[in-house]
Formats: sequence, C-alpha cells, structure tokens
Amino acid sequence: MTAQLARPFPVRYRARRTDGVGVPNIPGLDGLRAVAVLAVLAYHADLGWAGGGFLGVEIFFTLSGFLITHLLVAELRRYGRVDGGAFVRARARRLLPALVACVIATVAVQRIVDPESVADLRGDALASLSYLQNWHLVLAGIPYSESFSAPSPFLHLWSLSIEGQLYLVWPLLYVGVIAFCHRWTRVGLTAALAIASAVSLAAQYDPDGGGLAYYATDARCSGFLAGAALALAWRPDTWLRPRRPAWRIALNGAGLLALTALLVDVVVVSEFDGDLYRHGGLLRTGVLTVVVIAAVGRSPGPVSRLLGARPLVAVGKRSYGLYLYHWPVIVLFRDLPSSTAVRDVLALSTTVVVTEVSYRFLEAPIRRGGLRVVGARLRMGPAGRVGAALAGAFAVASVAVACTTPVAGAPLPPSPAPVQPPTPSPAPTPAASTSATPTATPTATPAATPALVVGDSIAIGSAEALRAALGPRTTVDGKVGRQFAAAPPIVEDWVRDHDGPVVVDLGANGTVEQDDVDEVVRLTATAPGGPRRLVLVGVEVDRRWEDPNNAVLRGAAETGAPDVVFVDWSALVGSRPGLLGPDGVHPGPQGRTVLADAVADALRR
Repeated sequence: MTAQLARPFPVRYRARRTDGVGVPNIPGLDGLRAVAVLAVLAYHADLGWAGGGFLGVEIFFTLSGFLITHLLVAELRRYGRVDGGAFVRARARRLLPALVACVIATVAVQRIVDPESVADLRGDALASLSYLQNWHLVLAGIPYSESFSAPSPFLHLWSLSIEGQLYLVWPLLYVGVIAFCHRWTRVGLTAALAIASAVSLAAQYDPDGGGLAYYATDARCSGFLAGAALALAWRPDTWLRPRRPAWRIALNGAGLLALTALLVDVVVVSEFDGDLYRHGGLLRTGVLTVVVIAAVGRSPGPVSRLLGARPLVAVGKRSYGLYLYHWPVIVLFRDLPSSTAVRDVLALSTTVVVTEVSYRFLEAPIRRGGLRVVGARLRMGPAGRVGAALAGAFAVASVAVACTTPVAGAPLPPSPAPVQPPTPSPAPTPAASTSATPTATPTATPAATPALVVGDSIAIGSAEALRAALGPRTTVDGKVGRQFAAAPPIVEDWVRDHDGPVVVDLGANGTVEQDDVDEVVRLTATAPGGPRRLVLVGVEVDRRWEDPNNAVLRGAAETGAPDVVFVDWSALVGSRPGLLGPDGVHPGPQGRTVLADAVADALRR
C-alpha cells in the first residue's frame, strides 16, 4: 500500500511487511547505504582523497542499529512480544547466502591462484562464517594495518561479525531489560551504552597498531547503539506523519549539515589519528548518521531528494554484496604488474559484475521466497543465459589475468625479542641474493655504543642485517603494524638509560604526524648526557601516505637538529630494482642488507 502524506515526498514511501510487521521502505536510507559502501570502496582502493572512507562502516553500523531496533519496537507494539527465532531466521535468510557464496568463491579462486595459501585461509573462513572474525583477528594479533601489506581476503568481514553478534545480543537486551522501561528511559539507557562503548574504545586504543580497539565488539558498537536510540525515541507508527513547517526546516537543515560533515570526514579524516579513537570520533560519526536518518525519514526536503536519487538507491540495495565481494577482488588484483588505475578499474568492474549476479540470482530471490525461488530464477530465458555467460566469462578472464602474476604476502620471519643480547655474537652472514645486483657486505658497527632501532615488520625482517651492520648489541624494537605515534615513549625510555644513537623506521603502515616526529627529534636533541644521533628512514610503500610521510621525515632532517639524518629508502628502491620482496613493501634478502648499510652510513655522517 502507499502511505498518504500531507506534503508528498519526491519519491513514494511504501509500507512493506517484514516478519509480519509493517515497516516503511524509505529510499533515502538505501541512498545512505550507497554513500557508506562507496566510501569504503574508495578507501580500500587507496584513493588519495578517501582517507576517511573507513567511516562508511560506522554509517552501516548506525543504520543497522536503527533498522533492527525499529523492527523490534514495531513487533513488540503490534504483538506484545518478539519472536526471537523468527527474527534470527529473517536475518540469516538475508545475510548468510551471500556470505557463504563469497567465502566459497574466494577459497575456490585462491586455490587456483595460490594453492599453497588455501590452508592459511581456513581459520579466517571458519571465523567469518561463524561471525567471529573480529575476535579471531584480535586473538591472532593482526592489526588493521595488515590490510596494507599481505592481507587476508576475509579481513573486511570483521564488521559483519560485529553486526552478527549484535543481532543476537541486542534483541535479548531489549526484550529482557530495555522494553520494560519508560520510553525516554529506554532512549537514555541506550545513549549511555553508546557513550560507554566510546569510552571502551578510548581505553583500549593502542597507538602501537594493536587490533583490539578496532575489532572488539564492545568498543565498536557506539554507532549501532546511536541508531538504536533514534528508533526508540521515535515510534514506528509516527515516521510517515507530516511535521510542522518549522520542524521540517530545522530537521532538513540539520540533516544537510550532517550529511555534509560526513562527506567532509570521508576526505579529511585519517584512520591513524589517535584523537579519532580517544575522543569519541566514531561516536560522532554515529550521531551525524542519526541526524541524516531522521531528516530522511521524518521530513521531505533536499536530503531526501539527494539520497533518494535512483542511482544511489540502486547502489544501496546492492551495498551488502558490494561490501562482501569488493575486498577479495581487490586482494586478487592488487599485485598485477600494471598501473594503479588499471588495477582499480579491473577490481571495480569485477566487483560490480559479481555483485549484480549475486543480487539477481541469489540475494533477492532468497529474500522473496527462499531456495525454490532461486531455483526458478536459475531456469532463465535466453537473455538471462547470455548475461550470465558474459558475467562468467568476465570473471574467468579476470582470474586468468591474476594467475599470471606472483602472489604477494610471503610470511614474515619470526620477530626477534626487542632486547639486547646478553653476550655479543659475531654478525651472521646475510642470505645470498637472487638478484643480479651484487650484494654489499655489511660493515662493522659505526657507533661506539649500541644503537636502538624502532620499527615495524620491516625492521623485524631486517633485524639480522641491522645487527650485522650496526653491531651485534643493537636493539631492534619492532612490532607488526606499529605506527610512528608509538615511537616517542620508546625513544624517551632509551635515551634515559643509554648513550647510543636512535634509528626510527616507521611510516609504512599509516600517516606520520609532524608532532610525533618533532617529539622524537626533541627527545634525542635534549637527551641526558648530550644529543644523540637520530636516523629517520623514509617510506617506500604504494599507498597514499608515502609522499606526505617522506616529506615530513625529510623536513625534520633539513630543519631539525644537526644530528638528524634522513635515509631516502624510496630513492634507493627506485634506483636498484629487486630490493623489495614479493609484497612490494618488505625488503628482500638484498634489500635488507642495503637498508642496513644505508642506516650505517647515515650514522657515520
């Protein structure tokens, strides 16, 4: 049926039945889904202007919290109870088929491209199918920045795991506790839980690159709860009622400002900004999304017209499939020997084709009538068979192209302990290089006292070469996924108790902030007993932050204390092919030696 409004919206609102409950179908919400998924796609494609595209996940969380709570409230008001079994079955019918298809297809393609890596995917695949991928990543100690080196094709499914867990826990909490409270008490309790989640995120945040704060359900549910609070504040039967003119103007203005703020955040926010996690930045995104939802659902106006545009609605209806399939496809194509633009076009085209096939022949039919409808849909006419054949040919061709390239992501060597060996030992001989370029022989330590090397997985992998070049008592303090923001406290502790120089090799995993570099320079320049030599190693990583990071590090050497030296690792890699390993980030055997010798030369200057 069609809901009659005093002032018509630019698009029709249809009341559809979901689990026996009438729920308004609001096109603008599909448009908001489109904004969220397009932001995530741009971010994962590493487009320079979409550094905050990861906030699209937070928009999804908020939408989910609103819609799920909306269903719970509507069902409770209509029937006086909530059928938990039917609720879970409805969610499973909507979400599981495409998820299972994505996991099976990804494993099948991986078996063709790199059979040896399939065994490594077993844990990720099972965790994803059981909606425990976020905790699997936490327990495995995999930081979010893993997506920038050798990522799992299932890494992105952590967010679906959080949603799946909330779909189980939130109805129980609502029916068991919140539903018995007064309306505004329910809203207040839910808002308090959202704030508590933001506090949990701030408490768990680790600038060293740990994944707990990013993946933990309790730390990432603030947006979901913000959306839930909105659904509790405005009853389902009032959503389509016309509002007073002054109220419409205010709500439209607030919605337009909130949508603008979300779009600006997609461009200007960085996932490596600690303030985002420490000061409620993700909750802010949830609140802005709530304002947009309210403007779209409660009042006709520019936000409704913009987000209700047909292209956005079409993308929004396919947003689940786009999110599912885009990351495995990006991982498949990321090491093609071609330009970034070509890789992006191939990945996007493949994602669109696979998503459309999944939407037409799997997701939509199952939502309408189960597996029998899927079977009927597969018995398609000639036009459908031609379309499916073209889609299959495109996918096969894409896989064939990917199979001609080496697969990135060789495992890193074990991490050495970040402490000095108790007894000096002779420097080990570096592994022989497979490159035609002669391998340099490490020289004796250039420093009279042991040096400190602060780094990430690059430093871990180069530890033997660094000790061979700088001396066997060199301390290599490395951690996978570490950010530059973690360097100042480590350097501060070192210069307090040691007289040796400091080497910082960080910046491959995310942006380097000027304040953090300045603090490291200050600590070494004002160290007890006199200034220490500081070597800042540049970045060579095909990511949007490579050039800005190198500019910050180089600038510190040019304008800082005289004891600060910059090693231009990017220039070395560009002038000597073969220094990097298969993943294009970590140095190979020869590269580790060249990197260590460059650091040693810098300490002699």
